[in-house]
Amino acid sequence: MKIRPATPDDVEALVPLFEHWGHPHDRDGVVEILDQWQDLPHGALIVADDCGDIVGMAAVVASPRLADAERNAHLQGLVVARHRLRTGVASMLLTAAEDMSRKWGCVRLELTTTRTRDAAQHFYRARGYRETSSRQERFVREFHTKTVDPMD
Repeated sequence: MKIRPATPDDVEALVPLFEHWGHPHDRDGVVEILDQWQDLPHGALIVADDCGDIVGMAAVVASPRLADAERNAHLQGLVVARHRLRTGVASMLLTAAEDMSRKWGCVRLELTTTRTRDAAQHFYRARGYRETSSRQERFVREFHTKTVDPMD
């Protein structure tokens, strides 16, 4: 098993992974997502490649903190193909995301998961993650139109 950056050659294999994760995209949507992740200096969309069979993916990105001069990483998603659940693929992907985070100088890796995903919560706790959301609330505001980057 090899953990490596996702490439455009992986698009077809990523479509069912996005669906299994609960965020379905067609081929064009996955291409657009890959394009956005390709050249991030502190971000990576990685895949678990088992002899050409893409059996999982994860995305991690680092950003500076405002509260101090440290940097955090955020695991934006991790999913494993149904036929490879509980075979170590998720652990390999998470370890790779943690290693990248350390390499980027991050002091922590954060993530969110849906409270109904009991297996995910157990997995992260077993890996040493602790739940901290009892102190905070998460607010989201969705924008329904794409905007032009004001820095362009």
